[in-house]
Amino acid sequence: MRRTFVIVIASGALAVAGAGSAACAPSGPASVQATGKGSAGHGPPAANQAAIYVPVLRRYLSTPAENSFPPHTFKTVYVLDQAFPHAAIPVSDAAGTPVTSNAQHQITVALRRTAHVVFVTDRNRVIKTGGGCAQVKNGGILITLGTPDGEGPGARVAIDGFVACLGATHLTYIVKQQADTSWRVTGTTGSMGIS
Repeated sequence: MRRTFVIVIASGALAVAGAGSAACAPSGPASVQATGKGSAGHGPPAANQAAIYVPVLRRYLSTPAENSFPPHTFKTVYVLDQAFPHAAIPVSDAAGTPVTSNAQHQITVALRRTAHVVFVTDRNRVIKTGGGCAQVKNGGILITLGTPDGEGPGARVAIDGFVACLGATHLTYIVKQQADTSWRVTGTTGSMGIS
């Protein structure tokens, strides 16, 4: 419980300290080209899933003002293998849109210098609940991605990052398709939640 209290204090301090730099772009590649064939169904075509989610994950993981932790804090970044329409407010039990195995591979490879990314099918497999406070195993974070909301060259993508019962953030990114068909995070929209 004491560790959780320290995490919450550190998270709050980092969020306040970094609030002025929330609009700053992280260093390193900011976009990924879409590859492969599209697919029918909800959410982005398979060809665009990695192209959209890589810059979203890179921005979130490398921006302390948005995730409440310094870069490279997490040994493992667990990502649910389904995206949900309301990921920034994770209260629904509705079924999600699968992140294709091809997109998972592209995301894992593209982010290997940023984080060790592992896709999981069940959030309960990576969360331990002992001690009265649920927290992610192995010093990790569990990320739930949102299905892109919008059509054409721009969309909003929600994201939720859970570390412990009192250590979570959620917000929504604006992503735009560039002339070379890559996608780039251009900012945030709506409210941001920190607990």
